[in-house]
Amino acid sequence: MSSQRRGSVLTVAVAGEVDLATCPTVEDAINDAIAGDGVTSVQVELSEVTFLDSSGIALLLRGRRNADGRGVAYRVTGARGITQEVLVITGVWAHLSGDTGNRQPTVS
Repeated sequence: MSSQRRGSVLTVAVAGEVDLATCPTVEDAINDAIAGDGVTSVQVELSEVTFLDSSGIALLLRGRRNADGRGVAYRVTGARGITQEVLVITGVWAHLSGDTGNRQPTVS
């Protein structure tokens, strides 16, 4: 996991598996990003995530709720493969990605 800040936008890049064992670390990083001084937007980049279970989905949703409560924009990006499939099938992709249109990714 790594974080990169550009101006008031902080990106948290997550890699590997996001499951019950790793959730506390990922959630801490997201919450720290949201609470950062001068941060107006947090992006959670998932392109290197190889596995995401229900606890990972829950932590992403809690991150969204925390960001909303603080007035910080929050967006999940880069999900692909099984990670993307899980987010689409569970119906949370549009909410987490900010894509409120009908452009959800196609799961093959």
